[in-house]
Amino acid sequence: MTTRPTHDPPHPPRNRAAGVLLSLVLAAASAAAGCAAVGGRKSPPPPLPPTQPVAGTIVGSAVRFDLRPLGFVPSDGVTLPLLSPDGRHMAVQTGVAPDLATALARQGQRAPLASRIAMYRVEGRALVRLGETDGGLILGRSADNRGFLVESVRPDGTRWIGRIDWSSRETEWLVQDGNVHAFAALGADGTLVHASRPLNGRQFDLVIRKDGQTRRLPGDGTRSYLLPCLSADGTRVLAFSLRDGILELVSADPASDASLQQSAVRFFVTDRGSDELALFMGSAQGVRDGVDGRDWILFHRSLGSLARWNETDGLRALTGGVLAHARVDAGREAVLTGSKVRVRRPDTNAASEGLDPGTVVLEQLGVPRGLGVVEGAPAIAVFVPEPGGVRMLMVRLVG
Repeated sequence: MTTRPTHDPPHPPRNRAAGVLLSLVLAAASAAAGCAAVGGRKSPPPPLPPTQPVAGTIVGSAVRFDLRPLGFVPSDGVTLPLLSPDGRHMAVQTGVAPDLATALARQGQRAPLASRIAMYRVEGRALVRLGETDGGLILGRSADNRGFLVESVRPDGTRWIGRIDWSSRETEWLVQDGNVHAFAALGADGTLVHASRPLNGRQFDLVIRKDGQTRRLPGDGTRSYLLPCLSADGTRVLAFSLRDGILELVSADPASDASLQQSAVRFFVTDRGSDELALFMGSAQGVRDGVDGRDWILFHRSLGSLARWNETDGLRALTGGVLAHARVDAGREAVLTGSKVRVRRPDTNAASEGLDPGTVVLEQLGVPRGLGVVEGAPAIAVFVPEPGGVRMLMVRLVG
């Protein structure tokens, strides 16, 4: 059954930065502050606030935090680092960001030869640089504890999917043939999901690869499936669907080809959709922090906030104008709201229960990411944007 929101979201700004989390956060923060839009485009985000050094233990209104500055990481200026599930490794796109056609795997994509991927290990109170790839690879959307995904545009216009090992820095090519494969993501059990189109085609099929078996939800030459991921337990595959400007969210059972087609549930987003809008919405959380239990967390322009979606409960905005979200543990979440990073009780979206304002962790713009347990305490990473890259902080909840 199709459900329509009250307002269709406007088109995002037409530039590469529109589709990546760092610029999304800055642009959304600017919009939330009331910046004017001219001709349907948002005005440029304001200058970054000055970064203040932080260290030591901070006592909030309800929780005690151990804040550790881990270091500055150069980046391409628009893409945030990619963390492994255990929080011990990180990959960062550096140099010149891939252009929009390449980011969206359109015809006309090209290898980003001015871009490289740097690798780090997170150790205690520091970042250890492990090395850097040659130019031309695109940083993928997810990682596991073995390595992280990359994509490679080949000289003939095809596109491959690979995984670079954290330890050896060797690349294992997972999908390589005469087609264009893009938007790859890993499930918790190692399942690989991605989109695939013929070299001269424009529409993407949805593909799931697990235990040597391949399942496919075809676009039938009229529909594209974009930016897929899996629910936390792997029982649903989630993706954007785009056909003739109609953008939808889709959830389906990935057990077989038949179950993919028979179980698909679609949720209407807008009839002014594009692959660029899908990238804008999906890049807000990425894959690692974009899946929370059954929910897919996305940025919704008309709501001006992140929102949760699953096929049963529909779309629910995160309360408080949240621009970035990370799960801390079963009883707490970290959010960027009001240009501050806070830790609060999970948002139930129930007005009767009220909203926990939470404890401020950082008095400036920063993007929280879950780290799991570090030295016996739940922890998050916070990426603070600075000119030329991001500064990474670790926040341990110690009381």
